[in-house]
Amino acid sequence: MNLLLLAIPVLAVGIVAYRAIRESGAEYAMTLYRLAPSDPDRWTPGVPQFNLGQVVMTPGVENLLTGEDDIQRLTNIITHHREGDWGDVDAEDQATNDQAVEQGERVLGAHTLSGQKIWVITERDRSVTTALLPEEY
Repeated sequence: MNLLLLAIPVLAVGIVAYRAIRESGAEYAMTLYRLAPSDPDRWTPGVPQFNLGQVVMTPGVENLLTGEDDIQRLTNIITHHREGDWGDVDAEDQATNDQAVEQGERVLGAHTLSGQKIWVITERDRSVTTALLPEEY
């Protein structure tokens, strides 16, 4: 999978940095906060459930970001994912993700951004979290 590694302005990292990276055409990955897991049984706003590692997006998701509102929505999706909000998944997938957080397995969230379904996947080793379109998987 050819990933375009761009910083996502999670936790007020900043839209200015995102734009500078995007305009320069540089490939860049940013390691975000390394956070200890807490209660994985429910979404806990403000309480991280696991490490995100580097946060990256594919070109398809980048193309959905047409303005600052879209960037903020993606930031919120990533933040909610880290807090245990898996988005548009059924009860079985919710339970699977909760168990995956406890056991250090891969976590998958499904969300909508700019009218498109996107997936947010955190790898089992917590080294990377990727925002991608399902067809880019």
